[in-house]
This record gives sequence, C-alpha cells and structure tokens, in this order.
Amino acid sequence: MRGGQRLARPRTISDELILETARECFFEHGPSVSTDLIAEQLGVSPQALFKRFNNKQELMLAAVAPTGQASWIPLVEAGPDDRSLDEQLTEILQVLADFFVDISRRMSVLRWSGLDPKKLLDRFDEPPPLVDIRVLAGWLSRAADKGLIRPVDFRATAVMMLTSMHGPAMLTDMLGQHPTGHSRDEYVALMVDVLLQGMVPRD
Repeated sequence: MRGGQRLARPRTISDELILETARECFFEHGPSVSTDLIAEQLGVSPQALFKRFNNKQELMLAAVAPTGQASWIPLVEAGPDDRSLDEQLTEILQVLADFFVDISRRMSVLRWSGLDPKKLLDRFDEPPPLVDIRVLAGWLSRAADKGLIRPVDFRATAVMMLTSMHGPAMLTDMLGQHPTGHSRDEYVALMVDVLLQGMVPRD
C-alpha cells in the first residue's frame, strides 16, 4: 500500500467464464477472431488467457468442440413413457432440433478453422454420431415392445430422425433462415406426422 491507496488486485476469472466468452466470440466472429478481442471482452490481458490455455487453437477446442454426453440423451434413455406417441415424438424432435442448432454452430467454427473432423472423433471411445444412433434406436425398440410402433429398422429410422433435424439446423446456419420456411415447431409437427404415418401399428 502506498499513499493510503490499496494496489488493485488482478481480476480472477473462472475457466467457465473464459470458455463461455470465447465461445460467443468464436460464434460471432468465426475462428479468425483475435485473442485480443476475447481478452478485452473478459477485461484481462491476452497473456492471462495463455496462462490457462497454451494457444488459440487449444482455447477454441475447449470452448467450441462438443464434449461429454449430448444433452438430449437422458430424456430419450428414460422413455418411452405412457404419453401418446405423438406427444413423445414431438418432444424428442424438439430437443434434437435445439441440440443440432448448437452443434451446427460449433462445427461451423471448427470446419472453417481447418481442423480435421477425425481428430474430434478420436477424442471419444465411441463416436458421438454412433452413440446418438444407438440411443435413439434403443428408444424405438422399446416403443415397439410397448406396442406404440410397429417393428421397423430401428437404426435406419434413428438415422432418419437425427438427419431430419441436423440437416435443417446446418442449412439454417449457412443460409440465415430455415430452408423450408417453416418455424421449428411447424417443421417438427410435419416430421412427426411423417413418422406416425410410417410407424404406427398396422391392423
């Protein structure tokens, strides 16, 4: 302390705040965003960032690359339940639609950074796309056991459900609007109708 004034203490920020701020900067400006801008948003120096993350690519991967279990999986693993098939399929496709909006933004940044997608998949014991198919196919199999749907090719149907939500999310990120012009809820309702027509038990 000098002249009765306390020296300013360095700002302490959590890794979570750094990653959240960096993620928004990467989403808004792309992989070319400078670490100076990210540091400025946090109110710290670029050197402070590099004390936590060795370089910009390491920061980008930590902030943007998908990690851990997909947010929708616990919901799907817990079902199906006693609600109508229409209601349950709507819920599943809605959470998938939201999930793929986030994933598409993340993958867009990583793709434009020049990162080899295989390096991302190598970080997982089971590649996330295969986990997604397995979990959703399991739900469909259990739905058939309960008599909610007729027996179908569960894995192929799971792929169809996943891609029906992933494709529009990716195209919306590229085009700035939904490719069919529908709202999310309208599009989900259309896909549920298609699924019901194809999977409902037949007399």
